[in-house]
Amino acid sequence: MPRFYLHIRRKDRGMSYDETGLDYPDVEMAWGAVVRAAQHLKQVFAARGHDPRDYAIDVANDTGEVVFRLPFSEHLRPSLPQSHAAYKIVGSNVGWLIFCDDEFVGGFPQRSSAELFVWEMVETRCAEHKASQVLLEGEFGCEKHLCRCFKEAPSGTRLS
Repeated sequence: MPRFYLHIRRKDRGMSYDETGLDYPDVEMAWGAVVRAAQHLKQVFAARGHDPRDYAIDVANDTGEVVFRLPFSEHLRPSLPQSHAAYKIVGSNVGWLIFCDDEFVGGFPQRSSAELFVWEMVETRCAEHKASQVLLEGEFGCEKHLCRCFKEAPSGTRLS
């Protein structure tokens, strides 16, 4: 079973490294565990007087490669005023990288896994009535998708 290391990154203040790691069957299962851990860590940071939005969890594999990053500012967005986000999935048969508003979030070996990961984040935002656009850039061109909140915005609303 693959081992994943959950490093805590603080904006402009370095990183706390996980020396032990945790075993998960795949990246998707690790993602789910990190999302659940983020909810608990939000409360820990707040109790210590820290703004959780200043943190991110970098998840690395056995080789030390960061396979995805969960910025608290993205996942815990209900407390933020930003109304939209742009996700970009860039890749080829070698792998797929994910960016949110030009910040690296993570990578997956398969397009379907990268898309699933992004659409889960988009659905979370839609539940909060916050719009997202998704750009898929591959070897054969670029596709643009808009979430339902983006499509349902009243005319004249500036979303991007």
